[in-house]
Amino acid sequence: ILFHGTIEHGMQYLSPELRSRETTYYGPQSGIGVLLKNCFPESKRVGVVGLGAGTIAAYGKLGDSFEFYEINPQVIQIANAQFTFLRDSRAIVSIVQGDARLSIEREHGPVYDVIVLDAFSGDAIPVHLLTREAVALYRKHLKPGGVLAFHLSNQYLDLSPVVKQLAEEIGYQAVLFKNRASVKDDIFASSWVLVSKNRGILENPAIQAEAVPIQSRADLRPWTDDSNNLFQVLKFSE
Repeated sequence: ILFHGTIEHGMQYLSPELRSRETTYYGPQSGIGVLLKNCFPESKRVGVVGLGAGTIAAYGKLGDSFEFYEINPQVIQIANAQFTFLRDSRAIVSIVQGDARLSIEREHGPVYDVIVLDAFSGDAIPVHLLTREAVALYRKHLKPGGVLAFHLSNQYLDLSPVVKQLAEEIGYQAVLFKNRASVKDDIFASSWVLVSKNRGILENPAIQAEAVPIQSRADLRPWTDDSNNLFQVLKFSE
């Protein structure tokens, strides 16, 4: 199990027959699990902001490419040395060390089918990855019909209205996935928001079966690099 502070960032079984199983926030019924298993029958290129234990690489298939962006060199060392998700993946896997927003900005052209934003679990979230300017950057590097997948499981903040507002500004639709925990399978309850304008994906039966609409917030101003308000999205009760 990989802990960073008080947040669990990944878990893997030790036995060879189970170690490729997707666990914690990334199970088959999670938003990212449903998306990667059901919506891209052909080869896909996936960019992932936040490495953790590298669990998402378990969804990689032959012909896929998964590129992880991670700012902490210790996390990279641990994911490679203590876990096997990265080296066991059937996809081509690479890691870019450094600030994800700056690293993505250096990419050329719309290269990704899916961009995963997996950096918002703690109580000190990287707000610069969740602003109007950040979403414009992701969109620039997303293929037509691609998907932004935001992992928003958080004890303190309800970030889904923020993402919905940013999505609607660019003419995209945002849908929320909440899966239940399964103790026997080491699956955590998680919240994912998928953002896309691809009707083929949004109307995929697997997506339709699990997705729920996000309630709009009339009092919420769009987050920008210069203006955001965490107090407006604090969870005072569940």
